[in-house]
Parts: sequence; C-alpha cells; structure tokens
Amino acid sequence: MGLKEALALVYLIFLLLEVISASAITTNNLNITQEAQKIPPPPSNLFQEVLQYIANGYNYLVNFIQNILQQTLLKQDPTLASTYANIIAWLVPLTALYILLSLVEVARKFLGYIIIAGWLFLIVMMFLAH
Repeated sequence: MGLKEALALVYLIFLLLEVISASAITTNNLNITQEAQKIPPPPSNLFQEVLQYIANGYNYLVNFIQNILQQTLLKQDPTLASTYANIIAWLVPLTALYILLSLVEVARKFLGYIIIAGWLFLIVMMFLAH
C-alpha cells in the first residue's frame, strides 16, 4: 500500500465520519425540535402576573417599613413615615443587589487567583518533570 492509497483511505474514513456525525446532528435537531414543540406556551398574562407579584411585594415592604417607622422613630409625626418608607423601600433592594454584586466580584477575583495558581503549578511541574 503506497502513500497515495493510505491518504485516500484516511480521507475516505474522514468523509465517512463526517457523514455519520452530520446525520446524528440532524437526528438530534429533529428530536430537540419535537421536544420543544411539546412544551406548552406560557400564559398570555404571565408578564402582568409577574409585575403584580413585584408590586404586591413592594407595597408589603413599604407598609412594613411604614408601620415600623410610625411605631418607633416617627411617633410624633407619623405622616412622614410614608415618605421615608418609600425611600427606604427603594434603597433596601438596591443595597441588597450591590452586596450580591460585590460578593460575585470577590468570588470572581478568588477564582482568578485559583486559575493563575493552577497554571503556574502546571508550568512548574512540567519544567521539573524534564
């Protein structure tokens, strides 16, 4: 068997593998499409329901803060509690979001240090192996 025949054989095997993988991809795409069609669509008013839950949660938070302010800090002038409760109700989730993003940033930096240490350890081990 010469070089040309060996290359032709390798090329033929490569083409055969391509045809097999292409047919598998087509079959998988058909299965995925069929499975996706089985998923029911979301309700038409899903967005309004989500907004309603958010509004109810916000109103509950405002009322909760307002009651606390009226009973503790603003006993002399309870009408101010409504104004301050709205401001606090906006600041509480923003502060929570800021804290979560800070934690994610810390985790990202920590993961970066682990990755750098891993690559350095791998490079040192490769040099020491030779």
